Amino acid sequence: MALGPESVTWRLGWYTRFELVVLGRAVLMQVAHPVIAAAVRDGYRADPFARLTGTITSSQLRLFGGELAEREAERLLRAHARIPGADEELFRWVHATSFDSLLMAYRLLRARMPAIHEERLYREWRETGETLGIRSMPGDLTALREYVDEVVATQLEPTDGVDGLLEAFELRTGKAPGSEHVPSALWPLVRPVAARVLPDFAVGTLPEALRDKLGLEWTDADGRRLRRWIRMIRVVSAIVPASLLHYPMPYQAMLSARSSRA
Repeated sequence: MALGPESVTWRLGWYTRFELVVLGRAVLMQVAHPVIAAAVRDGYRADPFARLTGTITSSQLRLFGGELAEREAERLLRAHARIPGADEELFRWVHATSFDSLLMAYRLLRARMPAIHEERLYREWRETGETLGIRSMPGDLTALREYVDEVVATQLEPTDGVDGLLEAFELRTGKAPGSEHVPSALWPLVRPVAARVLPDFAVGTLPEALRDKLGLEWTDADGRRLRRWIRMIRVVSAIVPASLLHYPMPYQAMLSARSSRA
């Protein structure tokens, strides 16, 4: 079922460009799964951010694309059918970690929404998962947290995919997803900042148990730096026009939702 103007997802415009800094966390949690790491290994070597960029585009189509949402879900199903070992459990893990990370980003970078809205947002996310054949998502946010903790404890481990992604965060080549509107002349100045922000959010927001499993150091100084990034992004988000803060598709969806409620 495609989401529309009556959904909380559309009313919020769900995620902004800034909130995507936490999607690195989601991809880290995904490639720490050995089967997923094996499936994306060659792709990471060729273009380490292609998976994340593709995820952003695909999720926007499925959440805000209206009649295009079903077509995008069908495309994803065809693409995933070619991945060895891909099954509903792997799709569930990817879908769960993407939502868990986006919700964390919202909580960190925007004003806290009422718990009832968070639950409805998750229910809508579950509905989009059903179009991908995911029928076994946890029933509510409490169950989602328990599921994530269980997979972290029993299935995740250090993989080549984790190492490759952490190396990609250093931004030695190319640009990070979401930086496409940064003028090329300014990228040499922005790159060193982005190369700190991406790993700080990705590693700093991981479940502590997973950081320990992956052998990732996180100090008190690192935590203080992450909190400074959070404060800075909150301030900047408050003054940036909504048309720039949001990607075009979520922004148009948000306007449609507001118009329908007027």
